[in-house]
Amino acid sequence: MPSARRLPKRLFGARKSGLGAALASLFLALATSRALSEAFTAGARASSAARAGRWPAMLAETQVAERPATKVKAAEVEEENPRKHGLALMLDEGTRKSHSMAENTQFVTGFFKGLGNRDSFAQLVTSLYFIYQAMEESFQTSADAGVRHLDFQELRRVAAIEEDLAYFYGPSWREQLRPSPAAERYCERIREVAAETPQLLIAHQYTRYLGDLFGGQMMGGMAESSLGLEDGKGTSFYRFPQIPDTKAFITEWYRELNSLPLSPEEKEAIVEEANLVFRLNIDILEELDGSPLAAAWQLVASFFRTKLGLA
Repeated sequence: MPSARRLPKRLFGARKSGLGAALASLFLALATSRALSEAFTAGARASSAARAGRWPAMLAETQVAERPATKVKAAEVEEENPRKHGLALMLDEGTRKSHSMAENTQFVTGFFKGLGNRDSFAQLVTSLYFIYQAMEESFQTSADAGVRHLDFQELRRVAAIEEDLAYFYGPSWREQLRPSPAAERYCERIREVAAETPQLLIAHQYTRYLGDLFGGQMMGGMAESSLGLEDGKGTSFYRFPQIPDTKAFITEWYRELNSLPLSPEEKEAIVEEANLVFRLNIDILEELDGSPLAAAWQLVASFFRTKLGLA
């Protein structure tokens, strides 16, 4: 069974200090936040190392990717922005409207205003667990070489989500949780694509993982401060300790995406699937109790429960 790939160390520049605060990209961290949109628009100026040590365009099915490690910093070499052409451009442009719809859901706008609540956030983490479990199992066993090529170990999220669930629900969290209707539909689509048209899993990698890297990390800081989470507990999902330079990583991911030998029809199908993935993510957000007024009431109620010793 093929393993997830590892990004070459040459892409890792100096570690940035802090994760930053604020963004409500939520579970989409993927589509879900203005920071995601802004980061996507701004992103990928960071360059990768010299092309001399680049890995093969495709991996054999049983090959484990071990990339050469060099000391070249990501910012030392300026290269063409891969987001300006190919499938990368098609995906960014073709999902622009879906991005906007996702970041304007009630849950996201309420979170931006500091009206998030712990219960809704924990419910989001629960949905993410079932979704990422289905995704990463499908990536791991995919028959499509392109999916395996873009499956980097540094991006895997299930283990981090499990830490968060243990924090919110305690050690017996596995026995307590079930997927919501929206999460179940999302998982069904992932498994359907994996079985029938595995190439379309690329759309799921693009939509979820890139959003996680940009908007998601900022949302983690916002959740920590607005929900009173101590020492970042409950936000492991939003941290990528193996990816200190997210812009360099994203730039290289886009470049590898463009290197896949896909026909125009295959690219269009991936863009179409990406828009469907956004819709599935929006369903998750709309399923949450994200109304700003409702969230405000829950915050007030929580305050009084604490003061009365009922919390």
